[in-house]
Amino acid sequence: MTRVKKTAILLAAMVITISLVFSGCVKKNPQADSETAVAVVGGEQIMKTEFNQMFEMFKVQYEQQYGAEIWEQDVDGRKYIDVMKEKVLDMLVDIKVQEQEALKAGITATEEEIEAEVEKARKYFDSEEKFNEFLTSQKMTMEYLRDTIRKDILVSKLQEKLTTEVSVTDDEVAAYYGANQDQFISIKASHILMEDEEEAKKMLERVKKGENFNELALEFSEDPTAVDNKGDLGYFRKGQMVEPFETAAFALKAGEISELVKTDYGYHIIKLEDKKYDKLEEIAAELKISMVDNKKDTVYQELIEEMRTKADIKKYPKNL
Repeated sequence: MTRVKKTAILLAAMVITISLVFSGCVKKNPQADSETAVAVVGGEQIMKTEFNQMFEMFKVQYEQQYGAEIWEQDVDGRKYIDVMKEKVLDMLVDIKVQEQEALKAGITATEEEIEAEVEKARKYFDSEEKFNEFLTSQKMTMEYLRDTIRKDILVSKLQEKLTTEVSVTDDEVAAYYGANQDQFISIKASHILMEDEEEAKKMLERVKKGENFNELALEFSEDPTAVDNKGDLGYFRKGQMVEPFETAAFALKAGEISELVKTDYGYHIIKLEDKKYDKLEEIAAELKISMVDNKKDTVYQELIEEMRTKADIKKYPKNL
């Protein structure tokens, strides 16, 4: 329930990565929007309808996080909504630039590849009915989902093609490990999750009086995984848990129990079981993969800058 960086946030990541546009937009004049270009990239138009779809997705997410008043905030003399619109337009332009570069390089996305990604999306839902209900609720057609997946595949293949020679040496891995020791502390913790604060306070009293932590987790924790693990989360490093949980857990000493820790999931009581440093030889292979991925991302961002500079781009922010 708390391992959001690897598990609980996967659906949100899927929505953003696969679609970037999992929300529709109510428009005053859909026909006019479909005939209005907000940018032209290499002779191809990006229409306002496409912009509306992407912007609405971000709009919904930001309002959920910060409230509708976020759009009226001042950013260097401009309303935040206007700043965000330009950022979304830039994202659409970058996607189009990369799509065109991929096609120039002979990169394609097959129907089989697209369908495989659609199936991955389906698996986030309990049934086909719920999957379809989700698409309907977001005013999104299957055709649009498939087209967005197609673009994502093209961009992913282009990045892999252009960064295939990127590598990291064993010496670089060792140097990074030596300079970032704090990243390689692993802790083993258990937790009890309660949604109600008063009930959580009562549970904390029972824990502090010495009742068996894991048996209490099995019986009362509202984390569904507690049925199988009795609240035992195993070993994890920084970056794998939501921030309030992580901060509290890493501040504990072995055997200590936290006060109540509030996250979006509810109230946690954390018990630290063990703390250790991962040895380089134990994590070298995993670390090298991570460093290569990060290096590829950096190199590719530089290449996108080059693509953008060379591309024939015209933007029409007045049409947003």
